[in-house]
Amino acid sequence: MQITDIRIDGNKRETTVHGSYDFPLAVYLDRLDKNLLGYVNWHWHEEIQLALVTKGEVAFHVNRDVHILAAGQGIFINSGCLHMAKPAAAPDSTYICVNADAARLLSFFPGSAIEQKYLKPYLKHPGLAAVVLDSGVEWHKPILAGIEEIYRLHTNDAFGCELDIAVALAGVWRRLIARCRDAAPAAGENTDHRRIKTVMAYIHDHYPEKLTLGEIAAAASISKGECCRLFKRVAGCTVFAYLIGYRIDKSLELLQTTDLTVSQIADRVGFGTASYYIENFKSRLACTPREYRKAGS
Repeated sequence: MQITDIRIDGNKRETTVHGSYDFPLAVYLDRLDKNLLGYVNWHWHEEIQLALVTKGEVAFHVNRDVHILAAGQGIFINSGCLHMAKPAAAPDSTYICVNADAARLLSFFPGSAIEQKYLKPYLKHPGLAAVVLDSGVEWHKPILAGIEEIYRLHTNDAFGCELDIAVALAGVWRRLIARCRDAAPAAGENTDHRRIKTVMAYIHDHYPEKLTLGEIAAAASISKGECCRLFKRVAGCTVFAYLIGYRIDKSLELLQTTDLTVSQIADRVGFGTASYYIENFKSRLACTPREYRKAGS
């Protein structure tokens, strides 16, 4: 199973339900060229994420860092961390993705010693945003094997698979926190994280309007210069490149679900002219809006 279009709210939080209420864990095999944008856009969620690259190379952006991983390498991404994934080599680069609500799956019950000692101190820990996993590192090997085991168990769906998956996930978590329990918080990371979410939320709320850098920066109570530096450092692109990307992302929904003309869509998502919209659309998706609409019909 693969989600080809991640739905997010105004604060960039993913709204997808991963798994079910009675077993909040989902496993995907993500082939990046099957995503609508050709990559997984910026988002965050309460679940922890475990990923293992199976083909090609994938660039995982987590907060301010970029990790380029080849087949056989993996990554742990903590709860609440902004992240995205792009192909770093072939467009069809692929990875196993496990999203799990660790707070519910691994605590046994609210207030348990396990929850207090082994979950709460590490979930959303600013010094444990991401851990890159490489088979060349001895203690990483059982974690990578655990991700593969969770994928195998989920795919086979045999009797007792939920129990076996929970045990495998607990083993992965146990090894991660044993090695990372002394991780020190990165200075200023929480503040940067909050500010970038505020900037993104403002863009999401006002993208149809004619926005200025001053307005966007004011939303996060920072200067225009700091806004540019922060966004480039954390998101890896300029504020306006992100704004254009978000406008195009919103236009995809209208192309798929409405009969609005390309000019009407361009106006509705904040592009000044249809020609400017088409130019940016083609630059990012390698096709025109009309071609995209026709391919999806």
